[in-house]
Amino acid sequence: MARVERMDDGLRRRVAWVAALNLGYFGVEFAVALGIGSVALFADSVDFLEDASVNLLILLALGWPAPARARLGMGLALLLLVPGVATLWTAGGKRAA
Repeated sequence: MARVERMDDGLRRRVAWVAALNLGYFGVEFAVALGIGSVALFADSVDFLEDASVNLLILLALGWPAPARARLGMGLALLLLVPGVATLWTAGGKRAA
């Protein structure tokens, strides 16, 4: 039992670290994208935000019962649509300008 708990703690630390790195990358790339007006960098920064969000939700869900994790999985599937919608919105705004 102690070995499983250690493994869970290690997994939690790794997932938290990956989420933090993705969030940091989002911030840097988003600032640069706004500064130079790049749709491509904006889209990539939103992808980093999505990755951070997914990892934070996974971190929260570790240890949840299976039905709750299944519901979270459906929510994550919807979350995966966000970068595409944000990119289309930004590209449409650039075209109109």
